[in-house]
Amino acid sequence: MNEILITRRRKIIRFTCHGVPTKPGTAGMLFTSLGKKNINILHMFNTEHGSEEGDISFSVAEGCFEITSGVLDEIKDKVGIENVTVQHDLAILSFDLEETVCETVIGTMTLALSALAKEHIDVKHIAASRNRVFVVLSDGEADTASYTLSRVLKEDPIIHPI
Repeated sequence: MNEILITRRRKIIRFTCHGVPTKPGTAGMLFTSLGKKNINILHMFNTEHGSEEGDISFSVAEGCFEITSGVLDEIKDKVGIENVTVQHDLAILSFDLEETVCETVIGTMTLALSALAKEHIDVKHIAASRNRVFVVLSDGEADTASYTLSRVLKEDPIIHPI
């Protein structure tokens, strides 16, 4: 088995827009406004949606903080965002599923989360595409997480996938 390569580590900032109305086009207005300012969204997801409102979280590269904050200030009332919280000093790690010992996405994610938990690393978010797994965590824990994932995902898994 080849060594697992963490092919990308980026310092990111996560913005969470709270109290966003749950109506068609709201997320479109938000992301269109950011796109018009050439802000690339690295990671995005909806969180806790009720029947009337919910939260939308997204991450941008660390260098885009000021311009992203400015766009959100400009469109906050138009979109109907109640408030925005910001998490600094985050990192996103990604790795190729084909280089891991697990044969399934869920097995790889389970193994990754178990290994990181044993190291007391707080995973803020984990997601997968067809070929990659993405882990968001504090930037201060990224080196340990990278080493841990590289080690555990290339060896025989301690926890066997279901």
